[in-house]
Amino acid sequence: MELLLRVLGAVLGGGGHGPGAGRRGPGLRRRAAERRAANDGVYGDGGSEAKDLAELAVALCGAVTGACGLLLARQGEAGHPPPTWTVVLAAPLCASLVFVGAGGLLRWWCGERFLRGVLLPHPLVKLECAAAGALFGGAVLLPTGPAAERQWGALSLGGHAWLLVASIRALSVVSRRAAGRAAREKREEKREEKRDKTGDVEGAEG
Repeated sequence: MELLLRVLGAVLGGGGHGPGAGRRGPGLRRRAAERRAANDGVYGDGGSEAKDLAELAVALCGAVTGACGLLLARQGEAGHPPPTWTVVLAAPLCASLVFVGAGGLLRWWCGERFLRGVLLPHPLVKLECAAAGALFGGAVLLPTGPAAERQWGALSLGGHAWLLVASIRALSVVSRRAAGRAAREKREEKREEKRDKTGDVEGAEG
């Protein structure tokens, strides 16, 4: 993470050359720390923003799960199922890397309270784990026996469905967040207009 922040500091600071280049890295780290502290206050309380972010994170993981299951099933449908040892080793490893990496990123950016108090207790997390187990379990078990094409087709259909549902959920959350942001900006504009009108009236009376 330290290396990433240094690289970002160098890129944003024009490659780290010139006077004051040594101060840009600490400045970037300070701004990142301030943003993390602000995010912890916004997302750690379990409010609507936190719930939307948790649902979006679960939906994106679901889209990755569905896409991976679909890819494995399509290979089986084409008569080239992945080797069992590859699926047994690669599927758990990739899933672990995705979930651990996403969890670490969310913990670093949104805080421990959001991860443990909002995201992990989310009811869709267990459903997502069950769907991932079903899809990858099918991809592991089918190559071990004389799997028919329709069985691979059923697994492919499951991957398609999960990818579609997860994508719809993600788009729904994104649109809801955008609508909420637009509504807040509109309310803020109305407050500004009201304050300006109040100031004009007071100035006229004075």
